[in-house]
Amino acid sequence: MKRRNWLGVAAVLALAVGAIVPRGAGALTLADLDAGGSFSAGSLTFDDFDVVLAGDLPVDLTAYAVQVLADGFRISGPLSAILGGSGTLLISYEVSALSPIISGASLLAPGATVGAGAQALVVESLLGPASEVLGSLFVFDVEGGGADPDDAAGFTPVSSVSVVKSVIVGGGLLAAMPMVEQRFFALGEPLTVILLVGGLAGLAIAGRRRDMPV
Repeated sequence: MKRRNWLGVAAVLALAVGAIVPRGAGALTLADLDAGGSFSAGSLTFDDFDVVLAGDLPVDLTAYAVQVLADGFRISGPLSAILGGSGTLLISYEVSALSPIISGASLLAPGATVGAGAQALVVESLLGPASEVLGSLFVFDVEGGGADPDDAAGFTPVSSVSVVKSVIVGGGLLAAMPMVEQRFFALGEPLTVILLVGGLAGLAIAGRRRDMPV
């Protein structure tokens, strides 16, 4: 009887995970991006997407919604596996900035796990324009092992970043990653930063002189 109750809970949670973010007609999906689509988020441009689904995840890419944010984007959809199943979403893309320069990235992916052995995790590598490794991000939810839903990394500013991301769910009664949110940190163009810093330094010096006794 207890196992039957767990199965019911897992089924309900899996349905809820797949319906967390409703999509309107014409909304952007992973299918659009995998077909050559691109988009802009503030001053950043995201393009050259490649998407691969493996294991027990639904293979219809139109089921995975993409929401554009001010400095990145969010993927949501049926990223879940039940009853010991497993699945992997592999996604790679490029992000570039013409005027600002990219100085870091963050990853937010709250997981949901039920049952021994269940795990949901995201692993991401960040590469610079010359394919140099800028950093890596890792978030996870492991049943019985704890959870860490967000991670961030800063790096030497660059004009473009290549991202290779793996979303992995599996084991236990339910393993799910309802949404995966990616954001990037951008600095203003170098000349603007220099002028701003110079201006602030000038104000500080002027204030100090004003306070000095004559």
